Amino acid sequence: MKGIVRLYEGPDWRRGRLLWEKENLVVNAGLTALASLLGGVTTGQFVASVGFGSGSTAPLATDTALSANPAYYNAVGTVTIGPSGGIAAGTVQFAYSLVTADYAANPLTIAEMGLFGNTGGVNLPAAIGTANAAWAASNAYVVGNLIADSNGNIQRCTTAGTSGGAHPTWSTTIGTTTTDNTAVWTLVAKSAAPTPMIAHVVVPAFPYTGGGNFSGTWAVSM
Repeated sequence: MKGIVRLYEGPDWRRGRLLWEKENLVVNAGLTALASLLGGVTTGQFVASVGFGSGSTAPLATDTALSANPAYYNAVGTVTIGPSGGIAAGTVQFAYSLVTADYAANPLTIAEMGLFGNTGGVNLPAAIGTANAAWAASNAYVVGNLIADSNGNIQRCTTAGTSGGAHPTWSTTIGTTTTDNTAVWTLVAKSAAPTPMIAHVVVPAFPYTGGGNFSGTWAVSM
């Protein structure tokens, strides 16, 4: 198996500016997932998400995860199976994006990417670690502030206000809110990583600060 990953500037890779492209390494866990699919075991074994990590360690066939945290994971977009849509037979192309609404990816210096299945049924988007501060008591927050709650999940302030004297009972459902004294938070990512890893690549490092959109394709050929 081989593959190539491309990253474009813009929310739609078809009209974006190509920033870079690079061949990826298909890891051993990816071969196991493929064998499971051939054997009829489909639950969570297919590619379900793209991970963006902060590590720059060269990929190895034995890799089972991104090499460093913080890391951010989101579901793949359109899947094109060749021969269709200009994709050759024996190749499958996954589209992905990283847009301004991917709040939990901010701030993250992206230096590696991975393709993942989702055998554990992790709710996406997900994030492991963050450069944002932990929640603080009796603190004034403005809309857009990001914090790590006591569960390790990422919350975004959606109503400005002052936090309470003790942390609230945080919502654990993505997209739902928690009232915290006069501030209101919305859960934007849970602290969990999908598995198994299928493919891994180190990319030219670039900072994601939520101020722009990126999109791309990741093609894997048999």
